[in-house]
Amino acid sequence: MHNASAGTPVQPLAGVRILDCSHILAGPYATFILGLMGAEVIKVERPPAGDGLRDSATRPELGGITSNIQAVNAGKRSIALDLGTDAGRAVLERLISTADVFVENFRPGKMAGLGFSHDRVHALQPRCIYASVSAWGQTGPMAARGGYDHVMQAATGMMWAQGDDPEAPPVKVGFPAIDMATGLVGAIALLGAVLRRRGGEEGPIAIDISMADASLCLMAGIAHTWLIDGRAPPRVGNVGFTASPGAGVFRCSSGWLSVAASTRAQFDALCGALGRPEWSTAPDWLTRRPETPDGILRGLGTARLKAALDEAFLTREASEWEELLNAADVPASAVRSIAEFLDGPYRQTAGSSFKIANPNGTPDALHEVLSAGFRWTGGLPAANGPAPRLGQHTDAVLAEAGYGPAAIADLHRQGVVS
Repeated sequence: MHNASAGTPVQPLAGVRILDCSHILAGPYATFILGLMGAEVIKVERPPAGDGLRDSATRPELGGITSNIQAVNAGKRSIALDLGTDAGRAVLERLISTADVFVENFRPGKMAGLGFSHDRVHALQPRCIYASVSAWGQTGPMAARGGYDHVMQAATGMMWAQGDDPEAPPVKVGFPAIDMATGLVGAIALLGAVLRRRGGEEGPIAIDISMADASLCLMAGIAHTWLIDGRAPPRVGNVGFTASPGAGVFRCSSGWLSVAASTRAQFDALCGALGRPEWSTAPDWLTRRPETPDGILRGLGTARLKAALDEAFLTREASEWEELLNAADVPASAVRSIAEFLDGPYRQTAGSSFKIANPNGTPDALHEVLSAGFRWTGGLPAANGPAPRLGQHTDAVLAEAGYGPAAIADLHRQGVVS
């Protein structure tokens, strides 16, 4: 775990200025990742409530600094700007002239209707990369539709893929998987576009990032079962995707255990750890035994073997089996909650998180925030401060754009900024 005050990490994107007109998760997560690597991110929010994740109406005591806001906005600056006014749009025009990247996640056509299409932004600032985040992409008959994470899980097949009973009700993934995947895809796309600029490309660069595409990135395995094999993948539930009899989730005397004994060698080790080495031989337990140690036991288990495995795992607690199997070089883990993981095994890793000030706490109160999900030479990517309050940097950003004190005061009086 890295403390943001302990030193400055490497910042390969220092000098890159991003105007982030996105909200909620997908767009803000993409720019957050770039901010961790040194980009300056100016979060453009509409007053009086700002980003919906601030929960200003339901939790006013937090002053707009919720855990979700910290998670994807730490280190950014905020300007509260009403783009529904002519004066507000004039301010954004001036800010665009200073930007390297422009990000928006409204429905296709919304920003163009406000006067900020890709062509217009390019005319205002030829070097500015334009990125649009949407549910279905910028073109095609689906483009006008909105989409939230659970809706897109239903639409793209992700919700259908959960569970093992084809007649059971659909079940969504228990977190906004597509939102966060869209942010990751967006960050990759933006990094590539920045490299294109640094490589000397001078023409317009527009990026079309959709939740639909990001969802398929997560489901590439089962998607290609249809695209290439021409068959619809079945619901597999907690069985490992290798379909080995030793790859799945098993009930224990206390808790549940996930095991990945997919190859012949791993299955041999599993059977040895269970005290039943004969289970790894054909034909009573396996319909066929692969010729090589790294051969996968795809669909080779019998009903008798499944029943025997289920019974064997009931003899110990999940935590005991976890230790025994990993000692035998069989990947396995007790099934944990997110809290149990963060307070347990996560603390035994190098940790990809940093600490920043808690704006609602005492001067020494800190929040722990997850980083970009990787570590590299030169220091963990980290934000240089907490998420901003709504409009916290409005006056400073305006002054940097050339507005004098009187002009800034006038924008406040008009309600254009706050």
